[in-house]
Amino acid sequence: MVYEIAGLKVGMEPKFGRLTKQCEAYRSWGEPVLTVTPTPGQLTRPWMRHYTPEDREYICCSAAFCQQIVEHGRFFLHASAVVVEGEAYLFSAPSGTGKSTHTALWRKLFPQSYILNDDKPVIWPTEEGITAWGTPFSGKSDLQVNRGVPLRGICFLKQAEENRIGPLSGAGALAMLLNNTWRPGSSRSMERLLDMVEQVMAEIPLYEMECTREPQAARMACAVMKGT
Repeated sequence: MVYEIAGLKVGMEPKFGRLTKQCEAYRSWGEPVLTVTPTPGQLTRPWMRHYTPEDREYICCSAAFCQQIVEHGRFFLHASAVVVEGEAYLFSAPSGTGKSTHTALWRKLFPQSYILNDDKPVIWPTEEGITAWGTPFSGKSDLQVNRGVPLRGICFLKQAEENRIGPLSGAGALAMLLNNTWRPGSSRSMERLLDMVEQVMAEIPLYEMECTREPQAARMACAVMKGT
């Protein structure tokens, strides 16, 4: 089967229901530029033993896709991406911190908004601008849309008892971006990733936020990132 994900033709043969269902909206045709095929060794790693075969396939295909797209001028960010008025805002944090909870609060503030991807949106920097894209790989949820929209801001979240938000730049921004994506082993691929990350840092406002899980956190983030 051929799918089109973040503008790339991807060859993939899902065997189980979860991946098949989440890839359905991405079905396409033509010659794939990359192929996602988990190896038996990947599927049987010791830490995978407590997952079902269906989840193993999903996890391994997700990882293979995220690793290969760097060579095609894209990278993923571990984040929840919410689209408001046609623009994407990404919220990144370690699992369990509350990034999905935070974007859910944005959806309540903006009833016409939607989640582009709840775990692994793709960032595609080009000369014309930087876009965020949905992928079928959305973590524990099935919140994802096959679409690309302009990226307008990225915020890195930390849990706290009070809400604070501020700009993020320099070495701190670089570290946060690299810590929340896949870092290639080869120097050539790493250079490509760094070029993309540097473009994001130059063109997209970045923030860090200490926040609660209350609606006021989303209101504060929105006021700063969206200017409303």
